[in-house]
Amino acid sequence: MSGPVDWGEVEALATKQGLLGVVLDGINFYTDSTENTDTISYKKKLEWLGKVMLEEERYALQKKASVEMASLFASNGIRTYVLKGMVVSECYPKPQYRVSADVDCFLLPDKGDEDVWEKGNQLMEEAGYKVGRGFYKNSSFSLPGLTVENHRFMVPFWGNNCLRRLEATLQSMLKSDNGEGRFEDTWLYHPPVMVSALFLIEHAYSHFRHEGLTWRHVLDWMMFSKKHKEEIDWQTLDAMIDEYGFRRFYDSYNRLGQYLLGEINETSLTNLDKRMLKDVRSELTLPKSGSGLKNKLSIARNTMQARWKYSYFTEISMLQALLIQIKGFLFIKNPTLN
Repeated sequence: MSGPVDWGEVEALATKQGLLGVVLDGINFYTDSTENTDTISYKKKLEWLGKVMLEEERYALQKKASVEMASLFASNGIRTYVLKGMVVSECYPKPQYRVSADVDCFLLPDKGDEDVWEKGNQLMEEAGYKVGRGFYKNSSFSLPGLTVENHRFMVPFWGNNCLRRLEATLQSMLKSDNGEGRFEDTWLYHPPVMVSALFLIEHAYSHFRHEGLTWRHVLDWMMFSKKHKEEIDWQTLDAMIDEYGFRRFYDSYNRLGQYLLGEINETSLTNLDKRMLKDVRSELTLPKSGSGLKNKLSIARNTMQARWKYSYFTEISMLQALLIQIKGFLFIKNPTLN
C-alpha cells in the first residue's frame, strides 16, 4: 500500500459496501502486524467500533423479530423459510457482522398444498401490522426493527419466460423439503442448499443489471459456497447456470470473489472481470422510490443506462430486456406460474 491510509475514507467505503464489521476485523489484523506502522488511531477505532456495536444490536433485534414471526406462523401450520439473511450470515465468522436491511421469507404449509402466502399476510394484519401488497413478487410489512418481504415468488419473472422456469424449479425444490433444517431451536427454516445457491446467484445478477453490485454481494456468495462446498451439487448447479442464462455473469462474479479473498490477483482477471470490478467500485444506481408508472420508468431508465452490461454479461440484449419489461407492465397484470 503506497502512502498513508485515509481511515475515514476506508470507513465510508466499508459502510457503503455493507461490511463495516468485517472490515474492522481486517483492520485489527492489519494494524496488529509488526510490519505495519500505518495504524488507525485509537479514537477512530472507538468511533468505528461504536457503529459496529449498533449494527450488532440491530442484528439481534432483527433476529428476535424474525423468530417471533416464525413462531406465530408455526402455531398456524406454516413453515417460514429464510431466503437470504441468516442463511448467509451464518456462513460468516461473525454472523452479526452481516447485517441486512430486511428479511426475505417464503412460506409453506406444514401439511397439504395450501397457498399460505396470503394466510401469512392476514396473520400479520391480525397482529396489528400493515401489509403492503402492491408488488406482484412479495408483500411487505414492518415489525419492530425489521422489514419483512414475504415472497409469493422468489425471482422477478414478470414477462420473462426463462426466469419463470427458474421460479418453477426453485418452488419445486423448496416444496420437496421435509422441514428438518431449522435454525437452532427456532421455527425459521433453511431452504435446500441448491435453492439458496440459485437464489443468491440470481439475486446478485438482478442487482448487477438494475442497480450495481457491492462487495457484500460478492462476499455473500463466496462465504456461502465455501461453507456448503460439500453439499452443493456442482455439476447440476453448473448446468442450471447455463440453462437460466447466468453463465456470462457468473464466471466473472465468481472470479471477483476469488480476487476479493486473495485467491487470485488482479492480473489474473479478464477484461470482462475488470469491467465488473469497476461496477463494484462505482456508486449504486438505485431505482427511485415509489410505485406505479414512476417506478416502472425508473427501472426502464436503469436498463438503458446499463446497456453495456447486456452486451457483455447477459444472454439477452438491452432491447430484449426492455421488451420483456414492457410486456410485463402492459399485458401481465397478475403474473402466475400457470
